[in-house]
Amino acid sequence: MAGIAFSYFCGNCMPLYLSLLVVGSSVMLLSLLWQRLPAYAFGVALMLSLFSLGATVATLDNDSDSQNWSGEKGCFEALLLETPHVAGKATRVTAEVTRVGRDSVARARRNGRVYLYFANNVSLESLSAGDKLLFEGRVEPPSNAGNPAEFDVAHYMFVNGITGTAYLAEQQWRLSGPADDTFTTTVQRWRDKIVEIYASMGFGKDVASVLSALTVGEKRDLSQEIRDVYAAVGASHVLALSGLHLGILYMVLSLLLPLLVQIRVLRGVRELLILSFLWLFVAMAGFTPSVVRAALLFSLMSVARLIRRDGSSLNSLALAAVVMLVVSPRLLHDIGFQLSFSAVFAILLLSDTISRLLRADKYGPAYKYFASLIAVSFAAQIGTLPFVWYYFGTFPLYFLLTNIIVVPAAFLIMLLAVVLLLSTPLAIVQHFVAWLLDALISCVNFLLRGIESLPCSSLQLPAIGAATAFSVGAILLICLYAIMNRHRVAAVAAMLSAFAVVGYNVYVSWADEYDAPYIIFFNSRSCPAMQAVVSKEQSYMFTTYPANDADYDRVAAPYWKKRRMAQPMPVMECCYNDYGDASVVNDNGLVQFYGRRIKVLADEHWVNDSIIEPVDCIYLCRGFLGSIKDLLLIYPTRNIVLDATLYKNSRVRILRESAQAGVNAVDLSQRGAVMLPCRIGGTQFVDMRGKY
Repeated sequence: MAGIAFSYFCGNCMPLYLSLLVVGSSVMLLSLLWQRLPAYAFGVALMLSLFSLGATVATLDNDSDSQNWSGEKGCFEALLLETPHVAGKATRVTAEVTRVGRDSVARARRNGRVYLYFANNVSLESLSAGDKLLFEGRVEPPSNAGNPAEFDVAHYMFVNGITGTAYLAEQQWRLSGPADDTFTTTVQRWRDKIVEIYASMGFGKDVASVLSALTVGEKRDLSQEIRDVYAAVGASHVLALSGLHLGILYMVLSLLLPLLVQIRVLRGVRELLILSFLWLFVAMAGFTPSVVRAALLFSLMSVARLIRRDGSSLNSLALAAVVMLVVSPRLLHDIGFQLSFSAVFAILLLSDTISRLLRADKYGPAYKYFASLIAVSFAAQIGTLPFVWYYFGTFPLYFLLTNIIVVPAAFLIMLLAVVLLLSTPLAIVQHFVAWLLDALISCVNFLLRGIESLPCSSLQLPAIGAATAFSVGAILLICLYAIMNRHRVAAVAAMLSAFAVVGYNVYVSWADEYDAPYIIFFNSRSCPAMQAVVSKEQSYMFTTYPANDADYDRVAAPYWKKRRMAQPMPVMECCYNDYGDASVVNDNGLVQFYGRRIKVLADEHWVNDSIIEPVDCIYLCRGFLGSIKDLLLIYPTRNIVLDATLYKNSRVRILRESAQAGVNAVDLSQRGAVMLPCRIGGTQFVDMRGKY
């Protein structure tokens, strides 16, 4: 892990990495052959070799993915890796894309895994995993919009091996041949078939989506409301396939294959059958890091059981991590990998100690089960705390109560799901099992909604940076080690260090905030979005679209939540509807806010204006087609902001005319969101990319 991180931050130093690998391997071999070397020489050489191995594989991985798509229009062939699932304004499908024909840009990427977005006015029912398409369009490399507190799409796509995106209209693609029956597409069809069986049982939408997510990892049907409920109460791990689900499946398969345990050869056959089903389940789940980690651990445990060795140790966990990171070093940046391994690490390290403190063996099997469940849940929550804090900024206070409900329920749901699939020829039995599943999942959803409604169900934590999260994790480990070994002074020192690190980070984050009032221009292709902020409790959102068409929440809401701001008051169609109060005035698209004058234009009505109005800046949105030279005669300014909703040709023309007029033009589609402070002289736009 240290080698991969070093390569990520320090770049390509392949000669150094290979030299360290050779030195480390040589010292390891020498320490085995020559006993005069110190006892610690082998350990130091092993760590050096692993460090250089991580740096080497990470460098090779980055070099293999260094080329980007050119973004030029061309002809491409695509193999669909999943069945289209209509949702939202566009349907996203993962596909393996190859460029057809020669590329005009030297060293541009010609193939790779991309996201294809189909317009939802296109009929997609005929498409399925394995289909081949020919399409004409542009494959763009991953990029972020540059809005504050936005989800890092480019990093997410990098971690998941997605090299670009393409948007396809109805006339831009056609089927090019019969479906390709690869292992990936075949498993995907099995997964789709299981989801179809669930749909035929008449489940409600929430029940069917939770069942699909919990059993085969299909989460595209999950509503945002269900996601928010499970996240708020600390039950998201149930919806994301992980070791919990593989453990339940392993137990179910062990119950179904109980007769081959007496003879050692037959016991090996039994373990092989169970592991085959487990890895098939992993393939059906899309080889996500959490299930791959769990499958590797179960495989090591099975091998250890056959040779009568202990396979449930931290060494097995470390070996699983090394194997996964050698195959795909970028997994180190994946949140699923981080949460999965930190949770299991904490469980292996702490659960036995917590169980002893709870005296799990003293009051009977029922108490032992619940005490063990509490110990595992508490240990996993401690292990994942730095990552949950950094990525989500929340902490579920009732996670113990939640896990007491969802873990036994998940076992019953998966057991009933297996019975449901096996009883397909028996319609009466299948419908009875479906009724039980519907009642059980509905009850779980009802209880989790009840827990979410409890006071302080989810504690909002102050935002922290990556360095602080790492420090908190390291200090937490030291503190736990000191407590377990009864080093009281070290434990108190670690706790004080944790409070000092977190307190300093909170102070810096608050001190770094911009003083209100200010204006933010968000980069959004769906609709213009200009937010005027008076304070965290009071702000205004201006857009040129009607209320039914405005879609600014998607780009602006992460910023509100990160800053814990109240939702702004919307001023819709600000070019036509006037508004005014003590803080802001909008008069026919002329926004006056704490000394700033912003003219918002999305049509040609301004050509009839006769009064000259000097302004701080002009905000041009889709619908503006006029001349910049003529515009400046009526609204003199030194600054023009180009909204991302403008068509590309319009942006190019406006940028050219602005340069000729000597005006500073800010293109949000290229620069990202910008902020205009209101308490300083002049007009200085501040980039918001990467802020908060």
